[in-house]
Amino acid sequence: IIGCKEREALPMLRRFAQEICKTTHDIIGHHVLVTDGNAVIIGSSDPSRLFTVHTPSVECMRSRAETYTDREEAGRMEGVKPGVTLPVCLAGEVVGSIAIAGDHREVARYGYLVQKQAELFIREQVIQESAGARDRAIQELTAHIASFAPGNDDPAILATRIRELGFEPDTPRICLILEPGSDSPAMLDKLNDPVGGVSVRSGIREMIRYVFPEPASFCSSLGQTRFAVFASTGASPGDPLEGSPGEGCRRCRENLEQMGLSLTVGAGSLARTVEDLHYSYGDAWKALTIGIKKNEPGKIHRIGDYLMEDLLTTVNVKKGRRFARNALSGLRKTPDGGEMLHTFRRWCLHPCSPGIVAKELNIHRNTLHYRIEKIRKATGYDIRSFRDAFELFMAVTLEMLHE
Repeated sequence: IIGCKEREALPMLRRFAQEICKTTHDIIGHHVLVTDGNAVIIGSSDPSRLFTVHTPSVECMRSRAETYTDREEAGRMEGVKPGVTLPVCLAGEVVGSIAIAGDHREVARYGYLVQKQAELFIREQVIQESAGARDRAIQELTAHIASFAPGNDDPAILATRIRELGFEPDTPRICLILEPGSDSPAMLDKLNDPVGGVSVRSGIREMIRYVFPEPASFCSSLGQTRFAVFASTGASPGDPLEGSPGEGCRRCRENLEQMGLSLTVGAGSLARTVEDLHYSYGDAWKALTIGIKKNEPGKIHRIGDYLMEDLLTTVNVKKGRRFARNALSGLRKTPDGGEMLHTFRRWCLHPCSPGIVAKELNIHRNTLHYRIEKIRKATGYDIRSFRDAFELFMAVTLEMLHE
């Protein structure tokens, strides 16, 4: 462990000493004990020996070498059995010892293996818990960014928290909200399974970190299946999604496809200051939410493409719903209302090009004119008029946003 200190490893040894002893005893069939740095037994496959002093461990830890105790020596020491004792070292520090009971000539062959197994086990636990602590710290930072109130909260405090985690506060970044999904109900159930999906979600999280490496970027889990990435935009002066953030999204999508998953992304606004991180985070959520409401999974949804929808989210909900209901009630009553709405959406993309709209819908132009007239009769809006088309577009959008 790089930088691991005795004060960090010893508590871990205390916590897992009993588990180490039980597991090792089950494998080799000999009693095993673990001591702390004071030679006090903190774990033993023979519980009666807990919290007593294991005298051979004193010399073992002092010399940092394997020591043997035969029957004669053991008989001269209270509560000691013959066997072999080895130091447990982490990052060059002796944090305890591990002893195997039995004829020292027989159990010596297990010594090195048991010693290294214990050290590896503790090292792995330290690494996992250190990573977990950092994950929680970044999650808390993300929560701070989300709740930050520009104009009221002190940006210097937020900048300090960012810097304490090893990130540069003034690096231009864009927030991306990543949501893995799947068309397969079985795969989706596995992804959302609180227990069975742990390894899948862990793999996704590590993949995202690899694609968006620290310290330029940083990421955080949002619940079980969503992830926030504050991705560095690099030195590119243009569209951030034309640079490394967009490339990162592409690589994440490719990796998830190999796992049988898709990826939907909400991309926020460019953040040049720590205050902007709050706006970028909120915009990324809005973009993702609007994209999902539009039933367009598996895409990158940019907040810049949804400025109208974003503005309409500020409309009074009751007034917005009433306006949408009044505008669309006639169309909803017609048997082919869904088809008419689909026609209208294509018309909004090419309002002055009926030939293109008809081609995209794979219908004759006369059929298109028939549908436009049917929409007019059902709603009162002639979508060949810009004002009427705009009002109907707002009604359709408000209905989608308020579903």
